[in-house]
Amino acid sequence: MHPPLSLIFFFLTAGTSIGSFIFMYSLELLSLFGKGEGLPDEVIYKLGVFQVVLMGLGAFGASFHLGHKLRAWKAIKRFRTSWLSREAVFSGAYGFTLVLYLLMKFTDAGPLPEHIFGVSTLILGILSGFSTAMIYASNKFVLEWNTSITVIYYLLMYLMLGSSLMAYASHLYGLPYLGSFLFLTFLFVALGLGFRIAFNVRQFYIKRPTLNEALNLPHNRPIRVLDTGSTTDNFCTTEFYYKKGKELISTVLPIAYLFTFVVPLFLVVYSWITGVVNHWTLGITFLSVLFGSALERWCFFVEGNHVQNLFYGLYPEEGYRLRKGYMERKETRISLYG
Repeated sequence: MHPPLSLIFFFLTAGTSIGSFIFMYSLELLSLFGKGEGLPDEVIYKLGVFQVVLMGLGAFGASFHLGHKLRAWKAIKRFRTSWLSREAVFSGAYGFTLVLYLLMKFTDAGPLPEHIFGVSTLILGILSGFSTAMIYASNKFVLEWNTSITVIYYLLMYLMLGSSLMAYASHLYGLPYLGSFLFLTFLFVALGLGFRIAFNVRQFYIKRPTLNEALNLPHNRPIRVLDTGSTTDNFCTTEFYYKKGKELISTVLPIAYLFTFVVPLFLVVYSWITGVVNHWTLGITFLSVLFGSALERWCFFVEGNHVQNLFYGLYPEEGYRLRKGYMERKETRISLYG
């Protein structure tokens, strides 16, 4: 699949915004039950405004992926059946309630309205990330994405971005949570690495469809592509297959692993062992996760193979090998009466 840069930008901004809010508000929620001191109001205002700006930039960037931007509001009409519609609704609602939460905090409206909007924002943020992940995981035409691993790993990346940013903020503002966020960064990056490896290993075991299966024909009459039906590139051969990306994936994917997982894990462990914790180590940790996540999302799209590529001779070779046990006994009948 061709990687849309606007959606990668949305992932980075929304993921950083939602991920950091989850941890920021969790500290406030724990303080409500006498667990911890919470965060100073100044820190909440600065982080909150930063999160609102990120979400706004992400929504603006994602709009470039739309063919008719003025019709974007119609996305909410398919809320009952479309994960894309749910993403749009939950993301917009998250940004709106986040602003209200900050207003309640700024005007000192009291703990009840403050935490009502805080909990609402937390839930909506999680639902937004889950809906975005389900857009890909529910796509049965791209077998690489059609797995629960996609959802779990997607949400883990939000937590990776959020925990690494909060670790930097803890050091910047002298908060007593630096050790906790260093541990959470290590935990979520390590889990993310495990699920990313599982995502890649799974691709070797996917039972890919054949042309016979796509055309609902038995395997005793093997079908193969003789002519792609198009002498020039078209929408299907450029958006559903990214030739340049396929050539670069073997180089970009290891770099994505390096910056998303290896460098952050090394820096966190280095900080623990040596006790050297400063702006550089924590800042580079967050930036490494951010940059690596951008490369990883690029790889995620390129790794996806839409089954329509079978008809253009662009599907992985495994898709042309006939498997035993599928429609072997089916008979082909030709009738004028259907």
